[in-house]
Amino acid sequence: MSMNRWMKVACAAVVACSGCTESQVDPEQEILLSGKVLKEDGQPLADTLLRMHRSGNSSCVFSLFGGLDWKSMKTQTDGAFSEELLGADTQAGSLARCFELQIPGTGSGNYGNASFIIQTEKVQLPLLQQWTGKPSVATSADGVSVSYEGLTASQAGNSGTHTLSVSKSSSPIWVSRSVSSPAPLNDDLLEDAADLKAAVSIRREVELNKTKFDLYNKGDDVALPKRTRVPLSRGVSCTYPEAPVTCPLTDGDLASTVTFPQGTLAVVLQLPQPKVLRKAVVRNLGMSFGATTTDLVIEGSTDGTLWVPLANLRGGESIVHPFYEATLSNPTALSQVRLRAAGTSFSADRPFYIERLSELSFFE
Repeated sequence: MSMNRWMKVACAAVVACSGCTESQVDPEQEILLSGKVLKEDGQPLADTLLRMHRSGNSSCVFSLFGGLDWKSMKTQTDGAFSEELLGADTQAGSLARCFELQIPGTGSGNYGNASFIIQTEKVQLPLLQQWTGKPSVATSADGVSVSYEGLTASQAGNSGTHTLSVSKSSSPIWVSRSVSSPAPLNDDLLEDAADLKAAVSIRREVELNKTKFDLYNKGDDVALPKRTRVPLSRGVSCTYPEAPVTCPLTDGDLASTVTFPQGTLAVVLQLPQPKVLRKAVVRNLGMSFGATTTDLVIEGSTDGTLWVPLANLRGGESIVHPFYEATLSNPTALSQVRLRAAGTSFSADRPFYIERLSELSFFE
């Protein structure tokens, strides 16, 4: 799953559960969409084609079967653009459609977009600007750090928090939220994976003339050096419903994702010998659609019968994140460890279970 696809899927469940927005415009209403795009240095992005997606309803999730590249427009010499629409263009029946205007990248992996719903006859977009982040990497004894120029440094007045993502072949293997420069990545997070890339992104909300805009910018990709950390759990066997003989959750392929059958509530790893563990790293965790997770814990055992708590991953948060780094402090040497979840189902035909996971790593 690509990084962009992963982000869309992660947002889709939230959008789907938030309900749909009724359109407030007349189908015959003439609507003017306008704005301006600048380069990162503040100069106009002139004579450039802008592409706009249109969703099938109010959720800002766009399908390959319709809605992508719905319309295009070209900037003028000063970077300004405009497009005339009809109210009917903004509707799917009685629902307001979501639109996403793309901010072209410069060819180094950066890009941006602005998502919005049209409910007025004049839609003036906030000033849009390219952003690369100008990332660089430094190494240390226990990992690397990524330095970058935050969006607010080149686009005064903008706010928001930056996110650092690490990917392999466009698939995410780690995400650090709310980072500042330089953003550290310790060797437990990188393991011994090769060909990793990091990128910083920022998402923020802006309201202008009664229209709310969700603005997203992703900076340039930067290559990360290969590290050498190998977890204690590398290559151990695992147990879950319909698990294969060779465990795909401990094979070191941090980017591949396992999809579990319904009914999977725990994943158990058998360690080669009892060890005192100091950390667990969970990658690309996903729960069943619409489900509410009440418990998400790491537990350990000396005999596979009595389990002791090692880490509460949810903490006080109400949502489940795809990536976790958990410090373990139990002094007992453990022979088995497990990721266990409990929760309530979305509906009778959509039960609660652990739906997907890429890798489950433990370090001594």
